[in-house]
Amino acid sequence: MPLQPSEKKQLTFAGVLFALAILFFVLFGPTERVALEYFYDESEQKLFTAPTGLIPPIKGINDDQLDGVRAIVIAPKGQCGDESARRIAYLEKWSPQLKQQMEAAARAKAAGHAVPNFVGRSQRKFHQFVRRTDSPQWHNMNSDEAAKIMATLRTKDAQGKIPDICTTSR
Repeated sequence: MPLQPSEKKQLTFAGVLFALAILFFVLFGPTERVALEYFYDESEQKLFTAPTGLIPPIKGINDDQLDGVRAIVIAPKGQCGDESARRIAYLEKWSPQLKQQMEAAARAKAAGHAVPNFVGRSQRKFHQFVRRTDSPQWHNMNSDEAAKIMATLRTKDAQGKIPDICTTSR
């Protein structure tokens, strides 16, 4: 049974609307945003953001030096959105050996291969380091000093509240 002229118009109109909807979605739809996290350029002494998943140290903001380390940023409860309330609790980096292993593992995983652990889980804390911004001394994660530095995250403020860990999205 052939379509009536009015049915043809309705079908054409529906097709045009569908095509416009797809075009609108493509042009104005959500863009993929890269997740970011905080890093600190040691030579510039400035906070910056870089894609999540990078293994510090990374290239900083001013040159090709690997002086960008992960920054753990905190603020009083509910104030991460206020830039003036945020502060760096501590900095993190990995040894060259662990960084190399983790990057190789990520590449292998992306390619569907397995990579043996050169640095065992029990030894990783000896290859991860933390420090405060006001001290040049790095401490491995297995030390008492590192535990004191990281305790900043659980230290209550004057109002008795534990600070929030800030992300770039809040």
